[in-house]
Amino acid sequence: MTPVFSSYQMQILDCISRVSSDEEMRDIRDIISEYFSNKALDAMDILCREGDLSASTVESWAKEHMRTPY
Repeated sequence: MTPVFSSYQMQILDCISRVSSDEEMRDIRDIISEYFSNKALDAMDILCREGDLSASTVESWAKEHMRTPY
């Protein structure tokens, strides 16, 4: 099966085709990770401002154990 990439994915592939070292690839990976981390934080901030999410809810998630018992 041949993968089909969106125009956005093709742009990223074009950019990383010019990577010439492991250090450059780590830097790019870190930049992309930071971007998505910031997007998640921004979304959580919006939920907090709208009252759909609170600090206590987030703290309770840290204590949740959702593993499947075997």
